[in-house]
Amino acid sequence: MNTQLACPNCRSTQRLSFNGNVLDTPLTCQACGQSFAPRFYCPDARASSRHVFEANALRIDNASALYAFCPEHTFTTYALTAECKPRPKRTPLRAFAHLFNFLVFRLALNLEALRLQAFSRR
Repeated sequence: MNTQLACPNCRSTQRLSFNGNVLDTPLTCQACGQSFAPRFYCPDARASSRHVFEANALRIDNASALYAFCPEHTFTTYALTAECKPRPKRTPLRAFAHLFNFLVFRLALNLEALRLQAFSRR
């Protein structure tokens, strides 16, 4: 099974290969050679009482998603910190979709302004 993780030092995407369901940390980046341990939020990224911890071991579930256990609370968490999430690759299609989204939004704002201006004159 293969899954991806970003190096927090150089932001390069690391492809992790699992033979079982556990991978010990720290990992070594193939691009910069630095060792790192992935960081997770416990219990969730949106929780107000969250804290960040470094994973001692990475686990993978049946859907090929990374998770870890918080050493303080023994919670299972899938919430990687932003520096460990791989960034989506920039492609021409993604740039075009972003431009199209921007243009549609601007058109909707202009049409709403025209509608308000037309109906406010009555």
